[in-house]
Amino acid sequence: MRVKIVAGDVVREAILFEDIAPETVSTIKKAMPIEGYVNRWGDEIYFETEIDVQKEENSKEVVELGDLAYWIPGRAICIFFGKTPVSDDKIRPASAVNVIGRVEGDLEEFKSVGDGEEIVITSINLESG
Repeated sequence: MRVKIVAGDVVREAILFEDIAPETVSTIKKAMPIEGYVNRWGDEIYFETEIDVQKEENSKEVVELGDLAYWIPGRAICIFFGKTPVSDDKIRPASAVNVIGRVEGDLEEFKSVGDGEEIVITSINLESG
């Protein structure tokens, strides 16, 4: 499934990994559109949601550049476009996250998005149908 992310002036598409985090992705799909306000933590954007899911088998303490994830304790969706304050040579979230997808395109533009800006994730599949 493909989604559109609008954060401030940045618009990107992402693919959701329905086979890797099925419960989390299913819950997120049902909640769309998902709206919130950006929090920055280094080169990570996260925003609180009403979504409530548990840790999945693929939960990770280390993520890849461009990963889209769900942070369980904060009930937040996260976009990793660089290192966080706890990163070393690897990109590290505050605690384990369920990786749910990958953001496509130039990630550098997310550096222009500041705290408090609106963020919206919508299904591209629903928009075209």
